[in-house]
Amino acid sequence: MKFAEKLYKSGVSLVSFPYKILSADAAEGEEPRVIISVPKKMFKRAVKRNYIRRRIRESLRLSKGEFPVLEHRHLLIIYISTKLCDFHQIDNSLKEALGKL
Repeated sequence: MKFAEKLYKSGVSLVSFPYKILSADAAEGEEPRVIISVPKKMFKRAVKRNYIRRRIRESLRLSKGEFPVLEHRHLLIIYISTKLCDFHQIDNSLKEALGKL
């Protein structure tokens, strides 16, 4: 069974626009994983999907110290908006969503 499928079945779901976040506790001694998904249905061009993925990854890297929850949980972050957002919108909304975890 794939890792993402396990999160769908046993993880906790949270929707905070423009993200849907699935999270589950990491087992003892297991490295927490983060999967970032931007559906092809929303953005046909790979350039735009990669743009959003890179911005989300950078936002996670910058906010790692603010959220100790990230060190003990697996995350699946799905970008559900149909609009292309700039970095500040992506960063602020991701921090808001992670604050709800």
